[in-house]
Amino acid sequence: MTFGQVQGQARAERVLSGMLESGRIPSAVVFFGLEGVGKSLLAVEFAKTLLCRSRGGQEPACGLCPDCLNADRRIHPDLAVVNAQYQAALLEAEAAKQKSLRVDTIRHLRRDMEMRSLTGNWKIAVVEEAHTLETEAANALLKILEEPNEKTLWILVTSQRERMPRTVLSRCFSVAFAPLPAEVVAAILQRRGVAPERAAAAAALCEGSAGRALELAAGEYPQAFHAGPLAAFQAADRLPRESYLARSEAEAALFAAAQDLRLKHLQGALPFARVERPLRELQRLRQALRSNADPRVVLTLAGLAVQDACRAPGSPL
Repeated sequence: MTFGQVQGQARAERVLSGMLESGRIPSAVVFFGLEGVGKSLLAVEFAKTLLCRSRGGQEPACGLCPDCLNADRRIHPDLAVVNAQYQAALLEAEAAKQKSLRVDTIRHLRRDMEMRSLTGNWKIAVVEEAHTLETEAANALLKILEEPNEKTLWILVTSQRERMPRTVLSRCFSVAFAPLPAEVVAAILQRRGVAPERAAAAAALCEGSAGRALELAAGEYPQAFHAGPLAAFQAADRLPRESYLARSEAEAALFAAAQDLRLKHLQGALPFARVERPLRELQRLRQALRSNADPRVVLTLAGLAVQDACRAPGSPL
């Protein structure tokens, strides 16, 4: 069985198809793997299959009935997709500033999941970035996972399973997601309107993450670091004023720069001696950025490291 437009996750699809064929749906599952490989998309598609009352037997969701259409629009009364936007709406706050899932959010969700299904079918919660659950929130979730209601399903989505409490993981069936092949990533980007050449370049750098590839294709790195001797300083000056936006852009730039150097080395364009120190510096800068270092300083130093690696031997500093 295939689930919507999900690509490159045949193993995960087989596991979920087996659940549907056997009729044995766990009360809680955890989808884990790299960011941007289709975990949240497949979670909603699986939920849609369970919610669709027009499908027959082992068929996939029809995609046309009110259940399917409402699930696609994220307005189905028996499906909750919990993420920064969901929490921000509850708190009347900015979504970009929601860095963790709070206990009040999970308590609100738990009360909703304990209510009777409005369609007389399943009630499903998809919790994205589940590794950001605060301790109290994880404990609140654990209570309902220990005594789940009938025909309720919790799908916890995470790219950092190691950060999740073992008590929560022990009550979930785990479904692993693999990195996407480069050709699949390139095809996804081209369907989003990215030019073939740029799509192929981003797919080569993204380590199998379509989400990361989309960021790379939309951004200006690593090309911006090669726009002249002052490129590193100019890139830092162009960062957004908002700290959280500047940090996010700098993080994406460092990733793109490091991947570009690795690719150039693997392709024989740069010897290992030229990329070793810059790659170490980029890794150090990524750690500094996560420790609250100034994104502008970090990006400037990253640009200089990249320029040093790519500078022709014997050229002036």
